[in-house]
Amino acid sequence: MDRRTFLKNSFFMGILIFPGEKLPQELKISEAQVKDLFTVKSTNTARSSIFPQSVASGEPQMQGITLWTRIGSPQPGLIQAGFQISRDIDFQAIALQGVSQTDASQDYTLKAVVNSPHLQPSTTYYYRFIYQGTASRTGRFQTLPAVNSEVKQVRFAYISCQDYTNGYYNAHRFLAEEEIDFVVFLGDYIYESVGDKSFQRGIRPLQLPSNQQVAATLEDYRFLYQTYNSDPNLQKLRERFAFINIWDDHEFAGDCFGTNTPDQVPFHKSNLRQWATQAWIEHIPTSIIFQPEQGPLAAVQIYRSFKFGNLLELVMTDERLYRDGPPCDKLEEQQQYLQQNRYMIPDCPERNYPHRTMLGTTQRQWFLDKVLNSAATWKIWGNEVMTMQLKYLSTFATELLGESTPDLFVSFDQWDGYPVERALLFRTLKEAGVKNFVTITGDFHTFATGYQKINFDDPHEQPIGVELLVGSMASSNFAETNHSSSQRLKPVIEVMTQMLTASNPHIQYFNSTTHGYNVVEVTPEALTCTLKAVSDITTSRATLSTLKVFRVPLDQVLIEDLTPA
Repeated sequence: MDRRTFLKNSFFMGILIFPGEKLPQELKISEAQVKDLFTVKSTNTARSSIFPQSVASGEPQMQGITLWTRIGSPQPGLIQAGFQISRDIDFQAIALQGVSQTDASQDYTLKAVVNSPHLQPSTTYYYRFIYQGTASRTGRFQTLPAVNSEVKQVRFAYISCQDYTNGYYNAHRFLAEEEIDFVVFLGDYIYESVGDKSFQRGIRPLQLPSNQQVAATLEDYRFLYQTYNSDPNLQKLRERFAFINIWDDHEFAGDCFGTNTPDQVPFHKSNLRQWATQAWIEHIPTSIIFQPEQGPLAAVQIYRSFKFGNLLELVMTDERLYRDGPPCDKLEEQQQYLQQNRYMIPDCPERNYPHRTMLGTTQRQWFLDKVLNSAATWKIWGNEVMTMQLKYLSTFATELLGESTPDLFVSFDQWDGYPVERALLFRTLKEAGVKNFVTITGDFHTFATGYQKINFDDPHEQPIGVELLVGSMASSNFAETNHSSSQRLKPVIEVMTQMLTASNPHIQYFNSTTHGYNVVEVTPEALTCTLKAVSDITTSRATLSTLKVFRVPLDQVLIEDLTPA
């Protein structure tokens, strides 16, 4: 990283100030001005306009955190705001405080990346920002356990796919009341499309600044984050728990790969990927560095891992930036192919080419090193798209289409489009004797549970791991869309579920009729995953229920159904 980039990121990430320390020269303000930054002068009647997206935290560390907010009514030019972290909710005993700076080039988003001995492991803290005498709402986060400590329990939730236009964030409201340590977001935080009637119901319609149906400018992407983060239920969730985020495709473009935008053919602008990345960095509470002077594939690295003492290591991957395009067509013809035949696809030789990759060679080796060398009891893969094979057997495909049809894969945007690399990963883990490997997955808008195998077509092969998919928070599921891009295959959801589970015996549970989140409790003895669903997202009223409770015992590739009768 060059000096200019370093200074820009330091400017964006905030500067800590401790009692008795001299002011950093970079601030260029007096002691009196600093004191003024931390003074709450009035009641908080202006809070919602000054902090329209409230506050958030992310990237929890043993002695660190990233704090986030956005100023909604800024003065022109440089913005400086104070932030404070305290063990008590009333901020009577400040653990540390600092100054964060921003301007229009960062969409007036403020970050404070904190890593300090003033923070203790496994501890709950409260935080706030102060700007022009007004304090933000109070947020809360929990630091990670010490690296080598003996941890008895970790409890977290994971979610994905929150299409704002498609429904209300009822699931967010219930999740905010759960007793968990943090939230993992597995992608599709925003949707670049605001007018696709094939899967968006327009319950909360939006109009982009560009007046296009899909994001075409940096301001479009910023507008989407501003709007999504203005939802009160999402704000409540972000205030209560630190987030660990990765992206999937819709933060950029549907079914994207690298810098390719198959859903946005009219907007093949060379900097569109960079704009999408910049807006994500600005509006997500992450300490990941963005280097805009680099090309889109080198400007950012979001794959990383988090350790929770000796109990758990969470390994997060990026399955968009480095992947090859979908198989079964020539590169110059892929745009037409993707639009017209994205789902329900027969096999083809290209799918099994040995060089095809989703992770890219560098990330793949990093991932294997992390899992193979982890000393944690449980290794959890934070994964964007379904790893388990998913297809209709020829018998069912023929029955549905009324003509002789081969096996049809549901989607090659998933790991089914990269079977050689998938087999390489699973074979490597199996040969190394890796135990307690569990994958958590989003993207598919479906609650599903099953086993991972090297060869899914071998009924006698023992699985190597367990995959647990979460349904969407608000995006349309199969019961709501019930369509394929070819418009030929439209089974009712009950028939679809029966055919898919019969065609894929490694899948133990499949439910694409509802929305919600998964809560995971990890102990030295077992991993338990509770699937929770809301009754409705078409209105702001809903109830919460438990769909299923699954348990994976220590050192066993086994899914036990503990759902109460």
